[in-house]
Amino acid sequence: MRKLFSAFLILNLVLLNSCDDGDIITVELDFDDTFEACEGANDLVFYKTKDDPSESLSLLLNNVSLEDIFEVDDTGVFEKTYTISSTNPFNYRTYSDTSLPSDLFCNTIPNSEVNITQDIESTSGSALLRTELIEDDGDGIPAELENQDPNGDGNFDDAQDTDGDGLPDYIDADDDGDNILTKNEDPDPNEDGDLSDAQDTDADGVPDYLDDDDDGDGINTRDEENDSQDQNPANDFTVSELADYLNPDIANTVNATAYREHTITQSYVVTLTLSNFDLVVLSQDSFDFGVLEDGTTTDTRTETPDFP
Repeated sequence: MRKLFSAFLILNLVLLNSCDDGDIITVELDFDDTFEACEGANDLVFYKTKDDPSESLSLLLNNVSLEDIFEVDDTGVFEKTYTISSTNPFNYRTYSDTSLPSDLFCNTIPNSEVNITQDIESTSGSALLRTELIEDDGDGIPAELENQDPNGDGNFDDAQDTDGDGLPDYIDADDDGDNILTKNEDPDPNEDGDLSDAQDTDADGVPDYLDDDDDGDGINTRDEENDSQDQNPANDFTVSELADYLNPDIANTVNATAYREHTITQSYVVTLTLSNFDLVVLSQDSFDFGVLEDGTTTDTRTETPDFP
């Protein structure tokens, strides 16, 4: 885990005071729309930097961790407002250096080559931190096309679950429960977002990715294995290069006893909005700090649904 330099305001550098009475400070805060994070033993700092000119914006939060902000509720959301204060300061800094090192905020030892020319701090205001967990099954079908939220109320409890396995279609890599992954059943051959041309082997009006009997031979696809059950009918061939589950003339049956394991991708979208702060160079009601860009915001989980 990266460590946050504990003496957050001390970089063992020379600080030049450029805010004397009568000075006029004009600043153009042209930062990217993303920010980064570094985590210490008891602190979390969100920051963004830029070169030419070299500047940084940073917010330090005490007694907060990345694990804390990834603890979403049942709706997949974490939201909390923190008070900007002397222990949770918001800083704008300028530097005489042409460019800034990547470990500026993530180093336990101050970088002696970095020189701060201006450090302006706000100890008032608020910081709204919001995390939204987005899960996806990687089946090539956007969640909104899988009836993720039929009522449009932001509650996914009633999301479509074609095979009734407890995993709604938008996180179910095998929507019809036939042990053939949806992405391998050509739900969107042209990859144009139009599912009307999805593969329908038996031409019964139900596309293969939602059809539990793809070839219409009366045997469920997941049971069309010709030797032993390995939860993969796609590798069973009896008389041709066409797998048995797609061949209406072959009806070998080895009853399925389990579903395949599913891998679900998790993405945590973290946004930060600062309000009612005062940095002298920047005073406004609301400032969009951007979206967190960090390797820890993506993860996967696996789940194998109970077989009926």
